[in-house]
Amino acid sequence: MGVVKARITIKGSRVQDVGYRLFLLSRARNLRGFEAENVGEDLVVLVEGDEVSVGRFTEVVKAEKPPLAEVDEVVVEGYDGEVMDVKEYREQLSLEQLAKIATVGVEIRDDVKEMKADIKEMKADIKEMKTDIKEMKTDVGTILKKQDETIAEIKALREDLKQYMDRRLEKLEREIVLIKQKIGLA
Repeated sequence: MGVVKARITIKGSRVQDVGYRLFLLSRARNLRGFEAENVGEDLVVLVEGDEVSVGRFTEVVKAEKPPLAEVDEVVVEGYDGEVMDVKEYREQLSLEQLAKIATVGVEIRDDVKEMKADIKEMKADIKEMKTDIKEMKTDVGTILKKQDETIAEIKALREDLKQYMDRRLEKLEREIVLIKQKIGLA
């Protein structure tokens, strides 16, 4: 069997940053050569191997895709250029993935630090709010006590005023009776 090479272009709205290259590499078991790279919006895959292996791989590419990928079209055409050895590409991709992991790890670490600072600030704010609430409870208690005292004073003043008015009214009634007696109306 002779060696066959193919160029496979995967087109779609989401074929990059979904793990497509790793997905395809895991299915390139019987291929001698394999490499994949993002070109513009597409993913271009170069493969080399015997005719049966390249054919099977091409069918897999047409039939399967990573869960997050959105593929519109798979174009397969002949290729006559160089194709990287599968093992060499695997090492290169591993390094790329490790570099991505390191970058994401640093970003996550920075985000976690920022979140910790935010949480610390929120804890301080909550503590301050608790103190404010305690002060407000004390103030409300004082206000209620003063309100009770004011109500008691108003009741006492009302009682005093009632007694005073009753006495004045009795005195006026007595004086009216005396005046009526003096003028002969009684």
